[in-house]
Amino acid sequence: MRKTRIWGAIGRRLAVQINRFRQNRSASMAVTFSLALVPILIGTGIAIDYSRSLAVKARLQTALDSATMTVAQTTNTDATTLGTTVLNASLADTHASMVVGSWSRGSDGSATGTATAVVATTFLNLIHRADVTVSAASKVAAKSTASLSNVCILVLDPASSQTLLVNSGVTINAPNCEIDVASKGSPAAIFNSAATLNVAKICVAGTNTIQNGGTVSALSTNCTTAADPFAGTLPAPSSTSCTVSNQNYSGTNTLTPGVYCGNFNFNGTGTLNLQPGVYVFNNTRWNLNSGWTVNGTGVTFYFADANSYIQVNSGVAINISAPTSGTYANLLIYEPVGLSKSSFSINGSAGHSFTGLIYLPSRNITFNSVSTVSSENITIVVNQIILDQINWTFASSAKTINGASTTSAAGGTGSGTNYYFVR
Repeated sequence: MRKTRIWGAIGRRLAVQINRFRQNRSASMAVTFSLALVPILIGTGIAIDYSRSLAVKARLQTALDSATMTVAQTTNTDATTLGTTVLNASLADTHASMVVGSWSRGSDGSATGTATAVVATTFLNLIHRADVTVSAASKVAAKSTASLSNVCILVLDPASSQTLLVNSGVTINAPNCEIDVASKGSPAAIFNSAATLNVAKICVAGTNTIQNGGTVSALSTNCTTAADPFAGTLPAPSSTSCTVSNQNYSGTNTLTPGVYCGNFNFNGTGTLNLQPGVYVFNNTRWNLNSGWTVNGTGVTFYFADANSYIQVNSGVAINISAPTSGTYANLLIYEPVGLSKSSFSINGSAGHSFTGLIYLPSRNITFNSVSTVSSENITIVVNQIILDQINWTFASSAKTINGASTTSAAGGTGSGTNYYFVR
């Protein structure tokens, strides 16, 4: 009987406490808020997964466009094999998995491609939706046309602001060249005062630009930019095993092709003569200080990783040209696709001359206070670019990209058949 009375008393006290909690408005609000928080968190998580899938879908569309364009232009290779190579290379740094593509060529020179990719989810997985499938479609048509301007500078970043920044004191003389900016950021490009841009066209995919120096006559916004025709198509050196490591140079020096590893400092004043061939940079920086002159004909620089680059400081003159034949024909400076984004500068100089393709799709490059850059034939593909106090004259290299919403095959001639996207 004593135990029964004890448990009865405990039960009555518990009932009283529960009743007080129910009648307490602050406690009631806490319960209500806690219950409401669950769907809010789920909704936020679903939005994050949805946003990620949209970003992958946009990248998938861009990669598919590039692959389909390459398939249309390169008719001597199996369409699906070639398209798959380009597509996978372009998506190397995304959250996409199980990427599947299919391509076909038409008798009229057109090419059609479709692709799907799977995006793993985090929050949707809680409601038994482990992944989302995104898809894209692309068609490229061919038309015969007279000579068109080539894209000499292609800026690939699709969404950031200021992916092309033209500062005061910039003069570009390239009347047969187009500059394409793929960004739809806000603003996608900035043109500051006292810049002279003698180019055939500046094509910006976005609608928002800043023109501080007045209207840029060659500028077109909401414009279809060229796809990257080189992604996944350029040769990779057979070896990245070090042959030369960590050196300091002065005076007159002659270097031979090989794999360079570590830091290389070119101090004082001197002359660097480069023998023809491929120079592979493996986690390497060449630091060229004031007073140096670099000469090289038939040379190719391959940056194997994001840590490799050539730092050009003030008072340096560089005169280099790519090979004109063989495996590395017209390749001057390039890297594989999918590297992490990084930056370096080509600073104030005693004059440069470049000939060939500079393909650095993961780099943000600054040409800063360069007195004269005379490039007979050059094509540049970068993630972002800043031009500051530069006087630059150039035409397209033999590795062409046709402009005006068209593009040509990697290494094409830029004449005859041209291609455009059918939307």
